[in-house]
Amino acid sequence: MASSVTDADNLQQGKKSKHKNKELSVLVDDRLTQINDSIITLTGRVDEMEKHIEELESEGTLRSFVGRCKWW
Repeated sequence: MASSVTDADNLQQGKKSKHKNKELSVLVDDRLTQINDSIITLTGRVDEMEKHIEELESEGTLRSFVGRCKWW
């Protein structure tokens, strides 16, 4: 009888472990989704900045601005 109780305890512990692993997996997936969304947002912003810089360079505005900046 004692061995069946021990087996039942082991099975229950295994179920708890699997449940915790699933919870952890969901948390990791959620976090990776957040990170991916952040990277997409930042990439979009960088692309916009590069586009604006190219526009300024094509107008010659950037060179005149940089020439006037003492800190550049």
